[in-house]
Amino acid sequence: MGSADVVLFAVPWCNRCHRIRTLLSAAGVNYREVNPETDPDAARELPALTGGKMDVPAVRVGTQVLVDPDGKTLAAALGVELPAPDRIYDVVILGAGPAGLTCAIYAARERLRTLVLDKALPGGQAALTERIENYPGFPDPVNGAELMERILRQARRFGAEIRTFEPATGLEPRGPVFRVLTDQAEYVALAVVVATGSVYRRLGVPGEEELVGRGVSFCATCDAPFFRGRHVVVVGGGNSALQETVHLADYADRITLVQVLDRLTASAVLQERIRSLPGVEVLLKHRVRRILGTQGVEGVELEDLDSGTVRTLACEGVFVFIGMEPNAGFLAGVLDLDPQGFVEADPATLQTSVPGVFAAGDVRAGSARQITAAVGEGTVAAFMVQRWVERHRSP
Repeated sequence: MGSADVVLFAVPWCNRCHRIRTLLSAAGVNYREVNPETDPDAARELPALTGGKMDVPAVRVGTQVLVDPDGKTLAAALGVELPAPDRIYDVVILGAGPAGLTCAIYAARERLRTLVLDKALPGGQAALTERIENYPGFPDPVNGAELMERILRQARRFGAEIRTFEPATGLEPRGPVFRVLTDQAEYVALAVVVATGSVYRRLGVPGEEELVGRGVSFCATCDAPFFRGRHVVVVGGGNSALQETVHLADYADRITLVQVLDRLTASAVLQERIRSLPGVEVLLKHRVRRILGTQGVEGVELEDLDSGTVRTLACEGVFVFIGMEPNAGFLAGVLDLDPQGFVEADPATLQTSVPGVFAAGDVRAGSARQITAAVGEGTVAAFMVQRWVERHRSP
């Protein structure tokens, strides 16, 4: 239906007008909006159509006039399918980790209708961390699951709606609104925050998953103090692996660096630094075949790729640094992603390549990948969303 056939009489301060505006945009209806408070022609036309009243919102569809119509009445007049009102939100946040839940706290507290979608239980990678020592306000180590449960309760207390085991599968800009698709439903939002995080690449060997948080780690910055005076194995040969090894060297008594290639791929400066550290041994062309232990890491099985020899190396920890995989594949072709698949966004405003869509936390290219950094970005994203929604609730 063309814009000449549909006219919306609305004013900026009217929440019901905003509801009709969102319904029309979500359904892809072209319409013309007029404000009877500032447009003299609209001020004369509206009472003539409504029997002398200045009621808004009012929608003229051809010769038919609907005053404050419900969704069913409006859909029938337009001959289109409209989204259910209970699936229309000011902001939909994709991901319930530290960034997503913090964003939900701030957005819901500002009375924005807020929905959070997550592929699993809330908490993200942070909930899998057994002991967090560097979160401000917790002088004693806090369990990651406990910390994230507190943040979740806070988001719910302010009115955020959290849907678990319902990940977003698609995102479609539609005029001034967005359609967020899942396998279970479709939602409409004025703004979207992508906070789907990323996952550490796994070795995929026996014992790895069973011992995550009990000696297997993916973050030396988080866990190095727990390995003071111990022997640990670091897997990887790139910049991240060597940077983390340098950090570990301040705590661990002995470090064995295992690289599957015949060379390290980190920068020359980092390689030189590693070679100068006492207690660091580099094993090239070796791979970890198995991580040993029951209640904690007790050792690894190492294979020499030249000879095929397999031996057991005793250790108390295994740090895996073979890269990150962002949870952003479903956004390819919608948002700009960097070569590794992370979402490109302005580091100051968190605005992505699509206006109205923001990215926060580990999924954002250039993120610090720390819980406190994700919490900060979630806060910034909420403020950016609030400004965006205020601007786009009225024409």
